[in-house]
Amino acid sequence: MDPLTSFLHRLSMTRRLMGGVFAIGFVIAWWDPDPRLILILAGGLSCGILLLGPYAAAALYMTRLQHIWRGHLRWLLCLLLALSSVALLDSFIHWSTAQRILAASVACVGTVVGHDATLAVLELRSSAGRVDAWMVGLFPVFVGLSALAGYCSLGFGIGAYQVVRAFVG
Repeated sequence: MDPLTSFLHRLSMTRRLMGGVFAIGFVIAWWDPDPRLILILAGGLSCGILLLGPYAAAALYMTRLQHIWRGHLRWLLCLLLALSSVALLDSFIHWSTAQRILAASVACVGTVVGHDATLAVLELRSSAGRVDAWMVGLFPVFVGLSALAGYCSLGFGIGAYQVVRAFVG
């Protein structure tokens, strides 16, 4: 990726990811409109990208263990960190089985994306490239908001249908 591209161009390159997260939010609203599920999705992705992923990268590279198993130790570390975080939160919040499974899968995905994004930012900084602080800070928030938008669009669509039906008939 060209380091001189604008923030909006970089964000437009993630359309498929944002569309997928939007669709998952829509499916969650269709399947079970309980707001806890969508908050788990949005919060899990955002926290995984912003907190758990960079923590996993720092733990792995500060201990110089990144080359063990030909670099595949990161998968185990990200999985362990995400699942232990979900288990810790579950002991306080007491999620249902569906919520626990969703939280674990979302935290794992967010942690891996955050780990890889952290390494990309560190590599860009070491090569005298320009780090886009807006993309680093706002991208995880936009991913979470995309899930919330998918969730809310079903309610908006049903509400708009009810209004049109009331006017028409």
